[in-house]
Amino acid sequence: MEKTVAYLYHHPVLFFCAIIISFMILFSFLKKVAQVVLVMGALFVLYSAYLYVSGGHIPETFQHLEHTLKSSFHFLSDMFNWFLDLLKFPKIPKKELF
Repeated sequence: MEKTVAYLYHHPVLFFCAIIISFMILFSFLKKVAQVVLVMGALFVLYSAYLYVSGGHIPETFQHLEHTLKSSFHFLSDMFNWFLDLLKFPKIPKKELF
């Protein structure tokens, strides 16, 4: 890993290309996540409309759904924090110029 970082550090053109490709991958992933969230929202609205029409017990179902969403967001935030901790590099002391 250190050799890769050093190689990219000494070749700025490749480093710039790697940054652009990384942003493209990140935004593609975020676009797909946004689409999934929109589909889940649409399904949630359709499900609530079904419960309203069929006379189902709405508060209990939505409380369960709220608990599930909170635990999912908590899991995702823990996973994201773990990933950010993984990406942290140890501080490398700078060599003195003089």
